[in-house]
Amino acid sequence: TRKESSAASDVYKRQGYMNITAGFVIGMAGWIYILYEIFAGEAAKEAGKLRGPASDCFNFCKWIVTLGWSVYPLGYLFGYMIGGTDEAALNQIYNLADFINKILFGLVIYSTAKSLTPAGK
Repeated sequence: TRKESSAASDVYKRQGYMNITAGFVIGMAGWIYILYEIFAGEAAKEAGKLRGPASDCFNFCKWIVTLGWSVYPLGYLFGYMIGGTDEAALNQIYNLADFINKILFGLVIYSTAKSLTPAGK
């Protein structure tokens, strides 16, 4: 996931294995590819066939990936590249973002599943 990728790049940075900017560019390339897939790629094309709650679920989830996951590259930019945030505060922000993103994913998927089952109708 995005957090593990960010954590790996943090380790590489601290150990001197990778330049900070190179780590940021590689991480952003992965996120941009995911955004491409959900907005214009194969995932978007398949989602275009969905209707009703399933379509709403996909659309909500793609905005979680776009907005909710933006915390990670912003944290990396301000925390490691610009140096404006201490590590403890950055970890708290990452943990809060993870908490919120995972709850939102879970709630939207639960709500969709419930609305698509006979008992939920």
